Amino acid sequence: MSLADKVLEIPSGEGRDLLRRRNRERRLIEATLDCIATLGLRETTVQDIAARAQMAVGSISQYFEGKEALYTAALDAIASEFAARVAERLLAAGTSPAERLRGYVDAYFDATTGQRRKVAVWFAFWGEVRAQPQYRLVCEEHDRAHEATVQGLVRDLLADAGLELAQAPALAKLVMSTCYGLWLELLTGNPKPSRASLHQLAYRQLTALFPTHAAYFTLPVE
Repeated sequence: MSLADKVLEIPSGEGRDLLRRRNRERRLIEATLDCIATLGLRETTVQDIAARAQMAVGSISQYFEGKEALYTAALDAIASEFAARVAERLLAAGTSPAERLRGYVDAYFDATTGQRRKVAVWFAFWGEVRAQPQYRLVCEEHDRAHEATVQGLVRDLLADAGLELAQAPALAKLVMSTCYGLWLELLTGNPKPSRASLHQLAYRQLTALFPTHAAYFTLPVE
């Protein structure tokens, strides 16, 4: 049962009010993601967000302490969603080191997290991390967590193959750089590539980096 379902079971007005507030916060966050993806981070205004959310401009301050707080909440929302998707993929992969690394890469090209809209938002925020400390904190926390995850996955794969574990940090960087680079290609490629084709390229890179486990990196698992 979801949190929303549990709140709905509460007969008090407080429970309903909390659910209504959460729903409106979500509407504003989704509207913010849409606007940033289509208009750009600097070009997006609170008027744009309110119009997209079909809410009054003044109502935004009831849920977020200003525009930057709303933007930070939107960034945190997609970071948390991606982290959750990675966790789901790793759990589904079981204990096989190669399948777990494949599952991590799969998360980048998932139909939910690998949408052009969300990838555009990621790059918009990454472009502002130097100027906006609050964005930098979220992005750095996300990057540290994922770098640690990938290093662990690569280390397990190297150990499984009986290879030198000291290579893990460098190989992990290559895996992450590949995924980020293919995300950029998803946005800027001409003609626009499909997620499936980029997913396949990611697998080709895994095959090149880890030839001992090439059999695991053939076709994307959707």
